[in-house]
Amino acid sequence: MNPRERLAHNLTGESEAYGYTLTIWGSGAMLISQVQTPTLFHVLLLALGAIAGFGLLGAVAFQQIVRKAERSDDTYLVVTSMVHVVATLGSLAVSYLLVRSVIAFSTPNWLAFPVVGFHATFTYNVLLLLEDFLSEQLVEETPIGENIDDLEDAK
Repeated sequence: MNPRERLAHNLTGESEAYGYTLTIWGSGAMLISQVQTPTLFHVLLLALGAIAGFGLLGAVAFQQIVRKAERSDDTYLVVTSMVHVVATLGSLAVSYLLVRSVIAFSTPNWLAFPVVGFHATFTYNVLLLLEDFLSEQLVEETPIGENIDDLEDAK
């Protein structure tokens, strides 16, 4: 595998995790900055919220909790959706609003952690669906989606 193909392979495999990492890390940083320095209890609440969000998404996607997940190797990824601008920045914006709401409404600080954990996981994955849809529309509507080798052959 040449270096460019290897890089493309790596980016494809790491794409969702990269955006999700930025979302969770950024949301956690907002909690630390605006709410309080977390104790182990708060960290566990954030994780439990994220797990609950992931579990709900899994139940919706697979229509039940206990089921073998089938992977399709024939799926493709639109490169424009790999950057995750919409999913990451959109989720961080919602995190910011939630954190500010906790402060504005004098909600108990501990409650912010599971709520933000749940939201970050749930919102990021839902916005990924929107991002993938928009990227596919962009590819269908513009010559950007054309294979560069095909465009050069047409000259």
